[in-house]
Amino acid sequence: CNKLWNATRFVLMNVQGHALGLDTPEAACGGSAPFELSFVDRWIISRLQRVEQEVADYFEDYRFDLVSKAIYEFIWDEYCDWYLELAKVQINTGTPAQQLGTRRTLIRVLETILRLAHPLVPFITEELWQTVAPLAGRKDTDSLCLARYPQAVAERIDAASEARVAELKGLIYACRNLRGEMNISPAQRLPLVAAGDAALLQQFSAYIAGLAKLSEVQVVAEIGSDELAPVAIVGETRLMLKVEIDVAAERERIAKEIARLENEVTKAQAKLGNESFVARAPAAVVAQEQERLANFSATLEKLRPQLEKLQAA
Repeated sequence: CNKLWNATRFVLMNVQGHALGLDTPEAACGGSAPFELSFVDRWIISRLQRVEQEVADYFEDYRFDLVSKAIYEFIWDEYCDWYLELAKVQINTGTPAQQLGTRRTLIRVLETILRLAHPLVPFITEELWQTVAPLAGRKDTDSLCLARYPQAVAERIDAASEARVAELKGLIYACRNLRGEMNISPAQRLPLVAAGDAALLQQFSAYIAGLAKLSEVQVVAEIGSDELAPVAIVGETRLMLKVEIDVAAERERIAKEIARLENEVTKAQAKLGNESFVARAPAAVVAQEQERLANFSATLEKLRPQLEKLQAA
């Protein structure tokens, strides 16, 4: 409930006192209509349609547990954790038409979320809806209890925008992992060097800089193999934080981390190689140990080439 309160507060701060373009058409290609939806706006609208359909199916099957899970994950994981952060970038860096499109999407999706979640948390949604509904242009009823429950509109599903946001998320995760691998403070903003599809990286650059806490994104043709800093590879894209490396200190740090991980791998392999453990332990515990082993091994595969590069420097 606290996160829903905070999300509503953020949306109200960014839409109250602003035009929202609720009664105007979207800007067509090359047109001059007041608002324009970005691929990020289209993504959250598309995901909303899919969740609305899932919820309808779960209600029909009396799977109220899955209703709760689907709504929770959409609100917390997609709207609050991702869309609100991406919307901040659009409001700060977008054109007037893009900013209008983002504000319109923020308030309309939030209003729909409150209707969607009303059967689960009726009191908080009713209270928030009384403020949100007028801003979203809903004038058909005075109470959320009487408002129409959301229904999916298949025409609003946009698979291309969903795929593009998935790609953007992958790049942001990679940048965050690079920061973690190099023990860089979240408060320290560094430049990122990126090589890949230049047009796509330029489109993503403001989002990546904002959500990965970077000072800038420098798009280059190629990142040399002689660079000492770790390089993350996401599909055809290569990413590297532009930071001065203390070769000796970094060599020592990575060597210690490799030794620790090798020890963890040995312990995990010993557990999984013990027939008594595998036979008696719950399946979930065995699966967890297998996942730990896979994660340790994957990290080692990344760190060993880095150490070899530093040793050769």
